[in-house]
Order: sequence, then structure tokens, then C-alpha cells
Amino acid sequence: MSRGVNADLPPRWLTYINAENLDVSLAACGDRGGKVLGRARQKGAAGRYCVIEDPAGATAALFEPAR
Repeated sequence: MSRGVNADLPPRWLTYINAENLDVSLAACGDRGGKVLGRARQKGAAGRYCVIEDPAGATAALFEPAR
């Protein structure tokens, strides 16, 4: 069961996919019928990520590495 800051994330394995621009990628997800789950989060100095769901219900996280 997810708790704390991860309480709104799905309780399953999570694949991370690098994105050049997280905000643009999240907008494209919604435009293509997917869902943005939760909000974009900072992963320390490494970058930002956000969990998405495709129209079939599969989840992944988009990750924008820090520059």
C-alpha cells in the first residue's frame, strides 16, 4: 500500500521513461487520451517526474533529467 507522499501513486512496478520536456510530454499524454496521475514531483537534484496512465490503464512515469 502506498503511503505518505506516494499515497496517490498506483501500487505496482513503475517504469520510468526519459522526457526532454516533462510539461510538453504531459500535455501530449492528455491530448492522446491518457491521464496524468497526481502532480509533477521533484526527484532531488536528479530532475522531475510524473506518473501517467495510457488509455488501456497501463502506468509509467515520465522523467525529465536535470540539465
